[in-house]
Amino acid sequence: LAAAGVGTLGIVDADVVDITNLQRQILHGTSDVGRPKAISARETLMDLNPGCNVIPYIEYLNSENVMDIISEYDIVVNGCDNFPTRYMVNDACVFAGKPIVDGSIFRFEGQVTIYP
Repeated sequence: LAAAGVGTLGIVDADVVDITNLQRQILHGTSDVGRPKAISARETLMDLNPGCNVIPYIEYLNSENVMDIISEYDIVVNGCDNFPTRYMVNDACVFAGKPIVDGSIFRFEGQVTIYP
């Protein structure tokens, strides 16, 4: 999205980069191990497109902050790795009238669903 010229991206992730992330999370490198994922991702995306505004949220997405965070964006792209959060994001987007692009992978399969 940054390379395509999207003006503002928000990244929500409270986790830190682990060596086991590197083979599947291409925004991070070995020098990022131990750093917050949202910060590492921001730096990589800013290198790709310095004109893109990338806002890192170093926190877990939960019922107390989800509405505040998604209210700042026109569309939500969800790639979380657990069903409770996935359902919460979907519910919040329905409530806020925000379109959502939901993506997930399992082993060698992937799914992307768009809810307008």
